[in-house]
Amino acid sequence: MLRYRCKASAPALVAEVSRNDSCSDLPEIQNGWKTTSHTELVRGARITYQCDPGYDIVGSETLTCQWDLVWSSQPPFCEKIMYCSDPGQVEHSSRTLSDPKLLVGTTIQYTCTPGYILEGGAMLTCYGRETGTPVWTSQLPRCSSEESVSCDNPGLPENGYQILYKHLYLPGESLTFMCYEGFELIGEITIKCVLGHPSYWSGPLPLCRENQESFEHTLEAEAAAESSLDGGNMALAIFIPVLILSVLLGGAYVYITRCRYHSNLRLPLMYTHPYSQITMETEFDNPIYETGDTREYEVSI
Repeated sequence: MLRYRCKASAPALVAEVSRNDSCSDLPEIQNGWKTTSHTELVRGARITYQCDPGYDIVGSETLTCQWDLVWSSQPPFCEKIMYCSDPGQVEHSSRTLSDPKLLVGTTIQYTCTPGYILEGGAMLTCYGRETGTPVWTSQLPRCSSEESVSCDNPGLPENGYQILYKHLYLPGESLTFMCYEGFELIGEITIKCVLGHPSYWSGPLPLCRENQESFEHTLEAEAAAESSLDGGNMALAIFIPVLILSVLLGGAYVYITRCRYHSNLRLPLMYTHPYSQITMETEFDNPIYETGDTREYEVSI
């Protein structure tokens, strides 16, 4: 029987060599965070850094693991933002900056060209916050034409008038009302044109109501006038007939007097003259008229 003896060969020993085929891990950054594109930092992997609100990244934002297992650049860092972004220009206006770098505390003054009205805040200030990016204190204003934002004249109150009447009033201008004598103003004596789209008055048109004291005084005056008129009418009603009667009586008296006067003048002519025709020279034989001398009488007929 053939027996075969197998010779066991010694197992071969394989030495495992560790190979470093990834980039080293990168640290976190203050006031920011990082994100990786791969679980393992192998060749081609990327790390992206971002900053918290109010901070700006300084350096390269994205780093790549290169074939030589070295990162493409050094990690960045986050720096607190101390400036505002440029708000821009406003049409039909000019602006003045206190700092061209627009750092925190910078102011911008906007001025509209003639014929335009500024809507919004004229001045903006760069404001720094504890957390977050600095911002401007107000939104960007705008410049609108005067005609498009003016208030029309609201009209006149009954029994009243306006001070400095105009057809159009610019935003911010005021209009004052007054009442005529004997009337009192109910409502706002002054209203203001408020900027808007369209612009509007700050209050309604006031009213002019007749003053109660003046009304009562007027009633008393009218009553006194009516009373005086009634008394006058009564006196006139008595005086006129008396006057007429007096005129009639006076007229009758004058008439009778004239008639008597004319009658006395004509009465001697109604009788026949007792004497005969008298000559220019006549001697009276009546012994009564004889005085011892003879006188001549001249009689004119």
